[in-house]
Amino acid sequence: MELTIRGKNVKVSDERRELIETKLGKLNHYLEAVHDATVELTAQHSHKLAERLGVELTLRVNGTILRAEEQDSDLATALDKVHDKMQRQMVRYKERQVARRGRTKLSDVATPLEPAEEPSASVEFISPVKVKTFPIIPMVAEEAIEELEYVGHDFYMYMDSESKQINVVYRRKEGGYGLLKPEV
Repeated sequence: MELTIRGKNVKVSDERRELIETKLGKLNHYLEAVHDATVELTAQHSHKLAERLGVELTLRVNGTILRAEEQDSDLATALDKVHDKMQRQMVRYKERQVARRGRTKLSDVATPLEPAEEPSASVEFISPVKVKTFPIIPMVAEEAIEELEYVGHDFYMYMDSESKQINVVYRRKEGGYGLLKPEV
């Protein structure tokens, strides 16, 4: 597994690099088919709180991208949280591969040395848990953002009053809002 470590607003010292390699190197035991891993460290400075480090881990596994992200004031704690999240994702990925193919090649998937959680007896297929219908009201993006704030969700779907297309406004993690427009 090729590991790339980048820092955004934070210096990646040799000590931090060694800690990252030690903590995340264990993930290769869960899936041998991990092509490469990218770790991005971000520092978020706040006047009220201590500096928080964000750790974003992205793995490429046979064309599939697995991603986990966590924040903490301590790098080791953030890495542990990201490791645990990614471990659960890798177990789910492995279960889905087994369910799709009925069996997998030993070269693609390895058995974990230390299982993180008890494997489920039957693999569930992804299906919607809840289906919600609602009327689409034509509006502009600014009105949709107000509605988004009103309902308290992370995204809001609406019909653009000018183009008559369905658009989505969403709350960005870095702050602010994003707008998704379909390309027709």
